[in-house]
Amino acid sequence: MLTDFAIDLGIDIVAIVVLAYLLYFRRHRRADLLLAYVSLNIGIFMVMSLLGSVRVDVALGFGLFAILSIIRLRSTSVTQQEVAYYFVALVLGLANGLNLDNRVLIVLVNVVLVLTMLAVDSQPLRDRARRLDVTLDKVHTDEAALVADLERRLGGTVMHHEVNEIDHTRGTMLVDVRYKVGTVQPEPSVPERRLEVTLDTVHTSDAALVADLERRLGGRVVNHMVKEVDYVRDITVVDVRCQVGWPAYDPRHQGPPRHPGAPGPGGPGPRPGGPHSGPGRP
Repeated sequence: MLTDFAIDLGIDIVAIVVLAYLLYFRRHRRADLLLAYVSLNIGIFMVMSLLGSVRVDVALGFGLFAILSIIRLRSTSVTQQEVAYYFVALVLGLANGLNLDNRVLIVLVNVVLVLTMLAVDSQPLRDRARRLDVTLDKVHTDEAALVADLERRLGGTVMHHEVNEIDHTRGTMLVDVRYKVGTVQPEPSVPERRLEVTLDTVHTSDAALVADLERRLGGRVVNHMVKEVDYVRDITVVDVRCQVGWPAYDPRHQGPPRHPGAPGPGGPGPRPGGPHSGPGRP
């Protein structure tokens, strides 16, 4: 009897080590869930071994599993992927603890379960379709522009998307995205700043206002909101969120970036006597 128990326990330990450590931990690197999977598996195995070797009544057997069912998996950071490992670890413990005479069948069940997780939780399959909740710092009214923005930021092809929330006050939107990675060059990460800018002019055109802000701040305006317009003093107060230092050189703009004071298209050059004037200054 003890020999049979040791053989079954050895098979179960090999199976749970392959599943929990070689497959799960080496891919997802969560030591707390590695402990949870192993302890759940060994606990289920022990309970099933006791039920198989001791003559108990059906009510007691159901009572033991009712006690186990009180322990609920409550964690906001546990994904559906990790729940799948929970179920496989539980099934391995149940199958190996049944004390069946056909050891070949038990080994076959373990191999099938482990190989299933090896194939389904593989990197190539995960890369074919990933899911993310993406919070954008801009509200898109055009569907094509939304998809293009998501693909540029995520560096992949959007397979499916669904807008879950739009906040016009903060200028954000929450999108549930399914995408294929590695098919689009991702947009480089650029730091953002939030500023309150007082301009010494009043713009009647929104495009002119954005262009003026980008010229003065030396960055790309991500979002802006006019807070105050004073026609008496001829000023505009704008709440701006911008990407500073964007871009050092952007191929979408014609020509290389200009230095401060350098002549631009239709714009004046450095004033005589200024810090960038030539050697002929007085």
